[in-house]
Amino acid sequence: QQDLLQGYSDESFRLKLTELHRTLANEKPRKFKVERQKLLLTVQSQVLPRHGFEGSPRGVFQMVQAFFEPTLAENEEIFRLNEMISYILDAEPLSANQNLEDSGDDEITPELVEPPQRSKSVRVKLVPHLEEEGVGHLDVDVSEVA
Repeated sequence: QQDLLQGYSDESFRLKLTELHRTLANEKPRKFKVERQKLLLTVQSQVLPRHGFEGSPRGVFQMVQAFFEPTLAENEEIFRLNEMISYILDAEPLSANQNLEDSGDDEITPELVEPPQRSKSVRVKLVPHLEEEGVGHLDVDVSEVA
């Protein structure tokens, strides 16, 4: 999640997301959703393979499913990172002439998107099990790191 947070916090990504909001969100909401998913996949396709998932919509689905596992869904750090990602992706878009450095207090700033201090670290091991016709499941093993 920290890698996704970093990618979504990138100024270039934020400006592209802002442009999508400006040009499509109100007038063409379906097209906005499709284009937003494509933009999200530009980050996800780079990050997910580093964590054992395909860099594809299928990999995104598998990652989301993994976070519904009780051991991950109940982890405080994962919850906070998820909240930060949601905030970045759902925040009020930047104006056309504004960037992250000169944004006001109500906008996203680098300080707001820094990962929180860890109270404890966890190691997540995902083991994919493919069954017939490419359908399968993931086993999730979570352990604390000393």
